[in-house]
Amino acid sequence: MDEIIIKNIKLKGKHGCFAEERNEFRDFEVSLRLLLPFDKACKTDELEDTIDYPSAMAIAEGVLMGESVRLIEKLADMIAERLFVRFGNLCAVEVEVAKLGVDVGYEFERISARIFRERAYYIK
Repeated sequence: MDEIIIKNIKLKGKHGCFAEERNEFRDFEVSLRLLLPFDKACKTDELEDTIDYPSAMAIAEGVLMGESVRLIEKLADMIAERLFVRFGNLCAVEVEVAKLGVDVGYEFERISARIFRERAYYIK
């Protein structure tokens, strides 16, 4: 399977388990691995035969700027579902959501959740 990879889209959102996290914008990064066949796009050289990656990034941005949720796992799942709805040629997707600048009493670079979903998970 062919894939488009988009790494570390810098986004803001109001998400987290604590109320103060949902009251102010925080920094997030979203990475996408979009799996689909490229055979038609390679022959036609047409955008409609692949995935328009600015549109995919806009979906991630829409989720992050949308309703507040508690878990980054939920954000990843929401992004995946909306990608499948928007792109009929998408076969599978890996979505990673990282929450930056989290203070949990330990020093670390980042916390992220990564999911892998196939179309059948959402679209029956």
